[in-house]
Amino acid sequence: MTSSRSIWGLVFTTGLSLLFTACASTNPGWKEKMLANRENLLMLELGMTPREVLMVMGDPNLNEAYVLDEDRSLKVFFYYTNRMAADGNETKDEMTPVVFENGRLVGWGEEFYRGYSVEKMEIRMKY
Repeated sequence: MTSSRSIWGLVFTTGLSLLFTACASTNPGWKEKMLANRENLLMLELGMTPREVLMVMGDPNLNEAYVLDEDRSLKVFFYYTNRMAADGNETKDEMTPVVFENGRLVGWGEEFYRGYSVEKMEIRMKY
């Protein structure tokens, strides 16, 4: 009787260990990545090119590009900086946008991106 309890206890403990290990490794290094991205944002300077930003920040998690009109384009890199849910996913609401117009860094941060993209889209719709 005691040995069957020990075996079931071992199976249960092993199962829990595997479960926790799987959950923890869904996105290994997320915290280091998030902290590094936050720190690297401090090194950005307005006017940098996308290539220069990539050298500082590394590859973005996501990116977008828009043509505003025939003379202007917008490119946005998104970097993981703010963990919102412990679900193993890196979603856009957990990322900081880095915004380029015509190949030059014009700003970063969610508030800047929202205001900037709305303003630019309104300008585009007027023409």
